[in-house]
Amino acid sequence: MIWSKRLGTASLIELSRALRYALSSGMMLRDAMDLLSREGTGAIRPVAARVATDLKAGWSLQEALRKQEASFPPLFLALTAVGEESGNLPEVMGELEKYYLTQQKLRRDFFSDISWPLVQFIAAVLIIAGLILILGMLPVKAGNKDQVDPLGLGLLGYDGAITFLLGVGTGLAAIGAVYLAVSRALRKVPVLQRFLFRVPIIGPCVRSLAMTRLCIALKLMLDTRLSVLKAIQLAFTATDNSAFIAAAPGVVASIRRGNTISDSFAHTRVFPPPYRSALAVAEESGRLPEMCAVQAENYDEQARRLLGTINKIASVLIWLLVAAFIITAIFRIFSTVYLKNIEKSNDGGGQTIRTGDPKQPVLPSGVPLAP
Repeated sequence: MIWSKRLGTASLIELSRALRYALSSGMMLRDAMDLLSREGTGAIRPVAARVATDLKAGWSLQEALRKQEASFPPLFLALTAVGEESGNLPEVMGELEKYYLTQQKLRRDFFSDISWPLVQFIAAVLIIAGLILILGMLPVKAGNKDQVDPLGLGLLGYDGAITFLLGVGTGLAAIGAVYLAVSRALRKVPVLQRFLFRVPIIGPCVRSLAMTRLCIALKLMLDTRLSVLKAIQLAFTATDNSAFIAAAPGVVASIRRGNTISDSFAHTRVFPPPYRSALAVAEESGRLPEMCAVQAENYDEQARRLLGTINKIASVLIWLLVAAFIITAIFRIFSTVYLKNIEKSNDGGGQTIRTGDPKQPVLPSGVPLAP
């Protein structure tokens, strides 16, 4: 997000809250956007100004936001389309505000949990780099050809410290690049997303987040005059999950053939069994909107609990990485400096120096005994 044009979580919260207040009070949408273009924070003002211009030119909100697609996450675009299609835009803005507030809290909890392990890791890296620098600056004793290399890495002095820091930085950058590549692949490859659903803790958490968004979208649309097929298409898009989005055409085609919604959902293999069972009962009883509202709360609570668990596991893993890094460095210093010096002293102390008559007994120090 550092180099991205996309609005941050705080800006999305502010935008959702401001639109909820404005639209609930009866203000026109274009006037609300025009107000945000003048009174919003620095990140929101230029985006709101462009959207306000398009709204005044006769564009719909969905079309205006699509033109600014780089500034908004897919979930915001999908649920905004849901709100405009269903006529429940203030309610949608309220749901988006709650969702991004939850995301912000979880992110803050995560950084709070990992802050101390990260401080320890940075301190350990800097201490070892300083040790490499100082030991490279020490004078070499007479008779020793090599400087003391306590880490056994062949790194000493200024160049060694820089090389060590660059190596650590390169390793961290590689881990970040792998994470970004996997995240992008999951967004584009439905098969990988379905495989992720089977991973303990992470899979149920990802599925619960997607189910929360889908249930919220369906709850907002099923009470309106919007067609069921259109509502399902928008709801699947609102999940922002490639496995669900890829399943939408099959669900729509199945419903067009006369199958029930519950049977069509069951064929996708992305919905958990409890939801399919609740959906079948609600469809038979004609209470789909109420069921979606209850399920949205259940999956939201489940997602929060699993995200909290993931945050704690991640902080523990980072702490273990720091501990392993420090312990490894201590053992290398111990084995390189202390044990090798002991071995050298033992080898030197066991030698006997003989002078004069080879038959004359001598002391271990080499001094011949008096005859």
